[in-house]
Amino acid sequence: MQTIDIHNHFFPKSWPDLAAKFGTPNWPWIKHTEPGKATIMLGEREFRKIYSACWDMEVRLAEMDRDGVDLQIISATPVLFAYDRPAEQALECAKIFNDAALELCARAPGRLRALCQVPLQDIDLACAEVDRAMKAGHLGVQIGNHVSEKNLDDPGIETFLHHCASVGAAVLVHPWDMMARERMPNYMAPWTVAMPAETQLGIVTMILSGAFDRLPKDLRICFAHGGGSFAFLLGRMENAWSHHPVARGKSEHSPRSYVNRFYVDSAVYDEEALCFLINTMGEDQVVLGSDYPFPLGEERIGKLIRTCRIDGSAKKKLLNANAARFLGLDAEEVENTKPVEVRASGGCPVAHSDGASSEPKLNYASYLKVPELLSLQKLQSDPPRHDELLFIVIHQTYELWFKELLHDLEAVVRCLNAVARDPRARDEVYEAARLLRRCTEVLRVLVSQFTILETMLPTHFLAFRDKLEPASGFQSQQFRQIEFLCGLRDEKLMRVHETEPKEHAELVKRLREPSLHDVLFDALRALGKLPPYPPDATDRDRFEARAAAIRDVYEDERHFRDWIDVCERLTEFDELVVSWRLRHIQMVERTIGLRMGTGGSTGASYLRLTLDKTFFPELWEARTMLRKAE
Repeated sequence: MQTIDIHNHFFPKSWPDLAAKFGTPNWPWIKHTEPGKATIMLGEREFRKIYSACWDMEVRLAEMDRDGVDLQIISATPVLFAYDRPAEQALECAKIFNDAALELCARAPGRLRALCQVPLQDIDLACAEVDRAMKAGHLGVQIGNHVSEKNLDDPGIETFLHHCASVGAAVLVHPWDMMARERMPNYMAPWTVAMPAETQLGIVTMILSGAFDRLPKDLRICFAHGGGSFAFLLGRMENAWSHHPVARGKSEHSPRSYVNRFYVDSAVYDEEALCFLINTMGEDQVVLGSDYPFPLGEERIGKLIRTCRIDGSAKKKLLNANAARFLGLDAEEVENTKPVEVRASGGCPVAHSDGASSEPKLNYASYLKVPELLSLQKLQSDPPRHDELLFIVIHQTYELWFKELLHDLEAVVRCLNAVARDPRARDEVYEAARLLRRCTEVLRVLVSQFTILETMLPTHFLAFRDKLEPASGFQSQQFRQIEFLCGLRDEKLMRVHETEPKEHAELVKRLREPSLHDVLFDALRALGKLPPYPPDATDRDRFEARAAAIRDVYEDERHFRDWIDVCERLTEFDELVVSWRLRHIQMVERTIGLRMGTGGSTGASYLRLTLDKTFFPELWEARTMLRKAE
């Protein structure tokens, strides 16, 4: 899917008379005034004029198609929350509109999903309704930014957010019941002034109360309307936090440290504002939200993002990938993203006064995304510890080289697969050897990086080590992919990635695909060097047959020089991986001694258990089996 809009609203065409049902006045009801138009009433008072896109899915889908929107996540309008009513009545109200939302989604399968509402004034009832709604098909929940005088730092609401994290419910926080209405009777000031302030207040209370420090990091929470005024006043908060102890509250870190803990939507209606929001929050934390189909919503959904001068990869994230991650959609759905037509750019330049667009020329910085790259080193220590930057750069560099290794090793697998299909494909043998030589040189670089890391004193590392928990090199999904791709597979090691659906799915895919080890011996079988195994062959018998096939290749140098080159490169690769593991152990012992690892492993003791792991043990066994040349 190309475009996901996570913030838009619905009203059913009709619903029960809540005033009659509960015997109290001023419940919301819908008054149809003319074909395709209606007014939401609160008792006898007009609340909002709406049109048929709220309830007519044909109208909504036509407008989604017009704007290039593939999926909308519908949610009720906050006037339906009923937080000021008895909890049991608010629960019944929630069930009515939650079920109505799913009914509307059923009329547009694949195009609409929903967030539920809950009686947030009663945490037990709220948790129970989230459970019911999630089982029925909702992706999460929309809540208000406060309940009466209780802000989002209320212990009960924090308990509810813990529950949402535990059941995988995405949480959209929407401002409602705006402050100081008596001072804002005119000019729609409650929407233009109080609404951003309410949203900022929700974020600030979660940060300074320490709620984000206590809540699990897998809580997926998003604040509507661009996070209100938070991003634009973050510098003011930082200044107060740094100079006035009372402004720190109970937060463990400065306010800016928490921007990666929540999402905000893109409903800011101005290119400069959107660019500033992205620069402040990071391009991974902003999602498309339109506030459709209300008058203050975006007139053409996604237009601001599509025409904003951010680069193509950022647009793709804002239009699709970030929302998919926030909503917990399957990795396959994310992979099916259609390409977005964008203008190449390295940042957010100011629009020309005549409105004309220009194609910025590609340069070194924009091609390599240098500004974005250099913005990715976020220190956790406070005050900042000098050597933490080195620690981050080294490990980010590891991950970049791991990406290159996977890229090259996948190509080697394709080459050897081609030989397995056609033993005459000798060019592929040459290409496999060439790419494996590159892989060995990359590994030499990886081994040498430990020397740089060891320039950091143990005391300097301990100064920020406590900020890493539970982060650990053990959690490197790419390194685990390299192991799986080469043939060293242990399903137990996948458990650490279970909380990250996309990463876990990639590992499952690696687990099911033929490994480099598999295709090596498939190719040798196609060459006639590895006969079929007998039906009663044991694992040891199969191992020795594979080692004998390698021996036979080496002993026929005249005809298999290219294959011997492949085997030598694979042996060297294996040898360097063991060297990498050994240097890793030495670096860990030099830095933290025998302490436990931050990810919960036994540190160097665990790493020593990995030293005997090789990807291609048959290559080593074959050397023992070689016979003296005649």
